[in-house]
Amino acid sequence: MPYFCSCTTLIALASLTSVLAFAPTKSSTKFSHIVESTRFVSKTNIFSQSSDDADVQINRRNFISGSLLTGLIAQVLTADSQGALAADDLTSQMFNEDGSLKDGMTLKDIEAKDRTIAVSFPSSSESSAAIVSVDGQVLQSSQSSGASSIKASYTVPEKWTAAPDYLDTLLSVRKKSCDRIAVYQVPGTFKDFSILDKATTIGVAKALGFSSIEAGTFPKTLPAADTVSGRKVNKASSTNGEDGEKRQYYEFDMAVAPDVCGASADNLGLGFCPYESIVLLSATIIDGKMMVCGVTCTKDEWKRSNADLKRVRNSFFVEHATA
Repeated sequence: MPYFCSCTTLIALASLTSVLAFAPTKSSTKFSHIVESTRFVSKTNIFSQSSDDADVQINRRNFISGSLLTGLIAQVLTADSQGALAADDLTSQMFNEDGSLKDGMTLKDIEAKDRTIAVSFPSSSESSAAIVSVDGQVLQSSQSSGASSIKASYTVPEKWTAAPDYLDTLLSVRKKSCDRIAVYQVPGTFKDFSILDKATTIGVAKALGFSSIEAGTFPKTLPAADTVSGRKVNKASSTNGEDGEKRQYYEFDMAVAPDVCGASADNLGLGFCPYESIVLLSATIIDGKMMVCGVTCTKDEWKRSNADLKRVRNSFFVEHATA
């Protein structure tokens, strides 16, 4: 009987070892003391092999205690693993169990690095349509007939793949983080920021010249979208900031509903359409020209990457192009 108890305990310990092998790295320290306690119980079972009935009872008691403890640990570890799996996914991709970086991984993969996308726009244009660059595309010669003296730029996370995919490479299953990023120049001349100051009164669509933009650049129903929030921020007038001057930027968060309410999978029949996409806007004026950046994403992309998307919009910057 004692021999049977010892072997069974060893089997239980082997099962525990298998469970520990799949536990998150961060939990190893947490459960090390429990493992040592289990080892202590196993030692008692292995070395208490007296033929005396009292010893047999002790061995049985220790065996039952050890088995119950092992089962309890397995349940706790399984629950902890499931709860931490999503949160630790990125960590498990980048780090070994000993905390060292996996082969091929660098600190660059961990830090929030960005890459800059810049497009040059003309300082004067007679066009009645907006001059648009989508996903960093260089303007056609017909669009930039004047001198390119305005530089518009924004940054995107280094972890995103190149446009137009914008896949997040740090997710276990790469998924799209952004639909598109468009920068456009509104036709006409603007002497001051008065029209942007009145954007929430006259409508963001009118203030930012949505009607002048080519169809397909933004969601069809963007002009009728709800303005969720708006704010005004000041940024340096140039990247070197030597002149000390500031330029105002007007930022708007727009929630876009589908064209037909019944077409939405989230339609609850309440008389309104749940939004299906978000457009983050930033607008400013330089040399009498209004420049606007619009970051478009679906509701699913927003749920996954809203912090990154806001950072892209907030990075929008215009200045005089240098030779």
